[in-house]
Parts: sequence; structure tokens; C-alpha cells
Amino acid sequence: MIPQGPGEEDYGALSEQRKLVLATYDLCAVCALPFRDELRWQVTFDDQLQQMGETFAFNEAPVHEVCALYAAQVCPFVSSPHARLGDAQRKGQRRAETLTLAGFTHTATVFGHDSELQVGESILMFEMADLRRIHRLTGADDARSAYEAVLRDEARIELDDAERRVVDLLCAPTPKGEDSGPVMAGAAWFIGAVFCPQIRRVQAMKKFADAEGDLYFQLAANFLDNPEMMAEWEDSNDASTAAAMSWFRTRQSVPAVLQQWRADGARRVRDVRGRRPRAVGAAVVVPRDEAAIRRRRDAEAALRKARRRKR
Repeated sequence: MIPQGPGEEDYGALSEQRKLVLATYDLCAVCALPFRDELRWQVTFDDQLQQMGETFAFNEAPVHEVCALYAAQVCPFVSSPHARLGDAQRKGQRRAETLTLAGFTHTATVFGHDSELQVGESILMFEMADLRRIHRLTGADDARSAYEAVLRDEARIELDDAERRVVDLLCAPTPKGEDSGPVMAGAAWFIGAVFCPQIRRVQAMKKFADAEGDLYFQLAANFLDNPEMMAEWEDSNDASTAAAMSWFRTRQSVPAVLQQWRADGARRVRDVRGRRPRAVGAAVVVPRDEAAIRRRRDAEAALRKARRRKR
């Protein structure tokens, strides 16, 4: 396990790039499927919730209830109080005895924050809102009975074509055998994740922030100001970029966290006439043309060149 801090345990740690992708598309950190109107669940131990006060901030992306209860049985760290913490600061310590799963109605915001465990590094934090339910589990029997009860009532999550495309990409390596998380994080920047507060300070995001000419930011700003430009990228050679554009353009509304990022971006970005762009969250359909496709291919070539220079 990789410690992720600050102030939270390191259960099932995900890369920061993958966490960003999950936040952008509002997906579960275990099964990678959308939340829809389900509660978002986080893992805590003993009385950590009470210690947090009025702000519930976590270093991990939320999960479905059934996924949290599944992890409570099979994840070595979450399932057993005998699991030891392996980072240098907590070596030899054990996790707390009582596992507390907390269900919230929504993710209030996602932002970069200095890590307490990894000095000099920043990580993504998920601030959760409206605590509704709690599972307190003291052993395997508690976890098993709660899981079986939830599983009986579980409703199947139906995906549209654009959602299925995103989920399939996230759940498999790239054609080159790479982790899909870092690749998809770049596409997430294009549709609004670049405006996530303090994202440039988060570990492993530097390659996007340092791209020549700040290309990721410039493209995201262009898409924010002229969302119809996304149509030019739907047949991009980069599968994650094409999927992101198709997903965004087919939404009636985008997830609340992404809406918030884009609204923040609209306050920061102005077009050449000094006007602020409007953060559009619904589908915009326009015809494509050859000149637009050539512009997109030129921009892609510039991105590839920037990536090669950073390797």
C-alpha cells in the first residue's frame, strides 16, 4: 500500500491520476461505475468522523456501499485490525479496531492539498457532504451480514455508450500496456480537471502542467470558451481524449464536481475580447469540417512533441 495522507489511512491507495479521473466522471474507486443517486461511502476507523468536526475530507475517492462492504471482507488492510501500517512514519502500528463506513449524499469538492505523510508532495482530497448513514463493523461476521443485506437490494447500473467507453478504458491497460489512469488524466484535464484547485501541485501531474506552451491548459480554456470545438476531437487518435469529448458532449449535465471546476475556470479565463466564457455543462452538437479536423491534428502533434520532450 502507498501512504496517501493527510490524516487518513492508506487503504486501497490509488494513484493521484486515477483519483482525478474518478472525480471527473464521478465514478466509484472500486468498480469504476457511476454513482447516479447512490450515497458515496468513505472508510474511517473508530471515532475519526467525530474528530473531523464539520468538514469531512478524505484522501481517497468514494465508493458504492456494496463495494465498501465487499472491501471490508477482502482488502487486507480494511478487513483486519491486525493489518500493520508500512510507511516509515507508522511502521509497526496497527489499524484501529472498529471499521466505520460513512455514506454521504455527494462529493462537495475535490482539491489538491499538502500530504502529511509525504513531505513536499501534494495529493487530491475529497470533501464529502451530508452524512446520511454509517456501518460500524467490529469483525468479519458484521461485514458479511451487512454485505449480504445490501447485495440483495442492489440495482444494476445501466451505462450509455459514452459511459461504457470511459469505464472500459479505465479498467484495462492501454494498447501499449500502460496504466490507463495517467493517460486518461490528461483527457480529464481537457474537459475541466485542469481547473481543479491546486491541481498543478499534485504529484504526477507535473507532466501536464509543464507541457510546452501550457498546451493542456490552453486547450481546456478553448473548450471552455467554445465547447463546440470538442466535436473536432471526437475522432482523436488518442482513445481517452476521444472518449472524454464524446462523454461530455452527450451529457445532459456533468457531475457536480466537474461543474464546479469549470465554473472556477470560467472565472479565471477570458477570451481575447476580455469576456469570461460560460461553463457549459450540456451537449452541444455542431457539424464537423475538414479545416477543424486539421487544426485538431496539428494540436495533437504539438501535444505528442511536448510529451516526448518531457520523457
